Amino acid sequence: MGVLDGVRVLTLEQVHALPWGTSFLADFGAEVIRVESVDHMQDRRSGPFPHGQPSEEWWNEGGALAYFGTRNKSSLCLEVVHPKGKEIFLKLVESSDVVTDNFRPGTMRRFGFDHESLLEVNPRIISLSCTAYGHTGPWRRAGSRARTVDAACGLSYLTGYEGGPSVRASSNYMDHSAGNNAAYAIMLALYNRERTGKGMRIDLSMQETGVSAIGPAVLEAQRGITRPRLGCGHLWKSPHNIYPCHGDDRWIAIAVSTDSQWRGLNRAMGSPEWAVDTRFDTMEGRWRDRHDLDEQLSGWTSGQEAEKLMLHLQQYRIPSGAVFTAEELAANGHLRDRGYLQEFYNDHAPQAGVRTYAGRPFRAPLMPLEIKHVAALGEDNWRILRVLAELSEEEIGNLAEEGVISDRPKADEPAP
Repeated sequence: MGVLDGVRVLTLEQVHALPWGTSFLADFGAEVIRVESVDHMQDRRSGPFPHGQPSEEWWNEGGALAYFGTRNKSSLCLEVVHPKGKEIFLKLVESSDVVTDNFRPGTMRRFGFDHESLLEVNPRIISLSCTAYGHTGPWRRAGSRARTVDAACGLSYLTGYEGGPSVRASSNYMDHSAGNNAAYAIMLALYNRERTGKGMRIDLSMQETGVSAIGPAVLEAQRGITRPRLGCGHLWKSPHNIYPCHGDDRWIAIAVSTDSQWRGLNRAMGSPEWAVDTRFDTMEGRWRDRHDLDEQLSGWTSGQEAEKLMLHLQQYRIPSGAVFTAEELAANGHLRDRGYLQEFYNDHAPQAGVRTYAGRPFRAPLMPLEIKHVAALGEDNWRILRVLAELSEEEIGNLAEEGVISDRPKADEPAP
């Protein structure tokens, strides 16, 4: 039984941020109805595909789609821009608790799905819009992707190697962070409605999600302090970096924060002559001569295997972590022992076989969070329209003939 059993979410979502957030709601037991359109198939065109090759039914095969796009959700492929589609969507709002979207501001109003319009249909509705810059302010109409938001929130300015240009932190940092915030905000809104009986309008900004992540830099800027780019280094800790290990492109992270940890690292290394240099006795001295220290330490780490070295250093209470590849994580014994990794077979992509998926970063004994089902395109059209929209089979059949609902892409939609 999930904590959100009985909660129904209608979501007009695409790409990454919002689908990631609503996948948590689905895991928690909510009925999440993903409202899709054959005019916007970009999510279903995303891989990875089985063996790197999409088949004839590629729209149900993508790995990322299974991981968060349609994970534990229902799929209603409904053209809401069609008058009949709009009527059906508003009918579904009557029995729903939450409506979410990640269109640019103004789009939901053009559809007739803005919060005020939804309130006329359901006075208890909660709506959430996840946009790049929010629904107010001079940038409200600007579009974005995670790459551009990483820059606009200041994160990219802080990331980069010492003395070098800005470097992007990751492929979808703000997508995941904004998605987490979406799930969190909706949970709070549901809790508030239980107390007050009232719904809520939530305006979620990806940029503000990012700015909150660099809050200390914002505070420092008010004191005239500008954070330099330090790569994997630190403002005052040393050694604090990524160091080479034995093998091709193998590394370990070591982060020494105190003098006692430095002495522990010294013992772990067998007290080599260079490490007893008095320049390195104090935190200030180690940071001042950090480049020389990093070079010496790299000479010691480069002959050792990363994971064995990590375990060795941990015995001396030295914070350290081998730099694992995605392939290594998929087979990682620690993650498997904790039950974090899940193996899942998607009935709609049998040629993919069993895939290993990352799990959720917490355990709740009474709330299993695994992938149970992945929705094929339009898989739930008839059930939702018959049960929730109260349409007859004839009416649903007519909608299919008119192209208002679908269960496969348009005939001229090219394969990925």
